[in-house]
Amino acid sequence: RKLKKDNTGYDLKNLFVGAEGTLGVITAAVLKLFPKPKGREVAFAGLSSPEAALSLFSLAMDRAGAALTAFELIGQRPYDFTLLHAPGVVRPLSGDWPWYVLMQISSGRSAEDARALIEEVLSAGLEQGIVGDAVIAASIAQGDAFWNFREVLPEAQKPEGASIKHDISVPVAAIPQFIEKAAGAVQSVSPGAREVCFGHMGDGNLHYNISRPVGGDDEAFLGLYHAMNKAVHDVVRSFHGSISAEHGIGQLKRDELIATAPPMAIDLMRRVKAAFDPAGIMNPGKVI
Repeated sequence: RKLKKDNTGYDLKNLFVGAEGTLGVITAAVLKLFPKPKGREVAFAGLSSPEAALSLFSLAMDRAGAALTAFELIGQRPYDFTLLHAPGVVRPLSGDWPWYVLMQISSGRSAEDARALIEEVLSAGLEQGIVGDAVIAASIAQGDAFWNFREVLPEAQKPEGASIKHDISVPVAAIPQFIEKAAGAVQSVSPGAREVCFGHMGDGNLHYNISRPVGGDDEAFLGLYHAMNKAVHDVVRSFHGSISAEHGIGQLKRDELIATAPPMAIDLMRRVKAAFDPAGIMNPGKVI
């Protein structure tokens, strides 16, 4: 429906959102359009640590608020993989840093407002020692190139051999601690395995992928899939996070969801499923 506020009964719309087709088929939807921003600025920054990235995110939220429309965290390893394997990409910064951030500011007021906001955030970050180096895109084309660098990260990991991937989320403030603790868990399962961490820091969602050790055997590494998943997801749960932030449960994570979610939650989900789909014909075998 088109109403902004509607308290007539249960929120059936959001019950369907994320149900992965297990409750029914959506045949119509109301879409809301937003005006194109009058100004958009994109910047690439180099930082010393995830803690510095968290400080920059807090600074950007304080100075820009809702105008901060993207804040992507990129580790040095996926950054290096992209420079090595992705055709046509351009190095965003002249120097190398342990961590990087791709930040976007969008303004509904003017292009000048967006520029002033991003300059204010980065200037404050540099003055406070949070940011080591930064560049603001000088054109729309350069801004698109920065975004292309981020978008090709997953493909650039493939030439490095087998990988075990995780789509997780933790509270934003816990991201630096998660990264540190998860790295130890990874090494306990496969010494020499390479953490490939990047994602949407603004909502706590990280793509925490693990590439096999250099020179390792792909098949042997993939044989550690369940052990690696358990090690990483145990760390996620220790921070009260989620093992599936945006990619869903499907079949791959179904058994783990059932084994680790509170029994009452699983029972309620099964009751909802039975109420909407008593014959079990809607995307059977998924989620629960």
